[in-house]
Amino acid sequence: MDRSRLREIQKLEFRDPKDFLIELKKLEGPLAVSVLDPKVKRLRTNNLKEWRETRDAALFCYGMGQRIGQTVFLARGESQDYDFVASCMVGDVQHFAPVQLKEFVPSELNSTTSLKKIIDSLNKYGDSKELTVAIRLNRQVHFDPQTVVVPQLRIAALWVFGSISEDQTEWGLWGDFLEKPEGSRFLYPD
Repeated sequence: MDRSRLREIQKLEFRDPKDFLIELKKLEGPLAVSVLDPKVKRLRTNNLKEWRETRDAALFCYGMGQRIGQTVFLARGESQDYDFVASCMVGDVQHFAPVQLKEFVPSELNSTTSLKKIIDSLNKYGDSKELTVAIRLNRQVHFDPQTVVVPQLRIAALWVFGSISEDQTEWGLWGDFLEKPEGSRFLYPD
């Protein structure tokens, strides 16, 4: 990572995603039974986009932390090619991963998109060898990671995550699709 980008990232405020997810869960129950517009309930307005993306970032980092057995912190800080930065300690060294979020949206929002189209569109990241891409599966589909075909990409890593239970208490994380992908499960924290 070049020094100017590293200095920029080191200035960000990193937080434990578990804390954010627990606080957000306290709001989700009352919100679900409210009379608010369904777009508001699902954080699908322009004003709520940042909250939806932060929730997805927190879910990805929390799931990754569960997978590797240590906390993966997150910092919001959009740049031209990333939405947030994930960080963890390995020994005495702090590692940073700029992450671009993508979403396989519910079919009522876009019935013509596919996971393949989303993955194929990643070739626009011409030289982003430090960039991790995390794709949120946000629709009820059967996901078979063995069927995912990944073209030649110039990014650091490709992950897919999504709820594997209707009540969104159980989640799956699959990747790295640029290497040998493996799946893992994690529970939404409480």
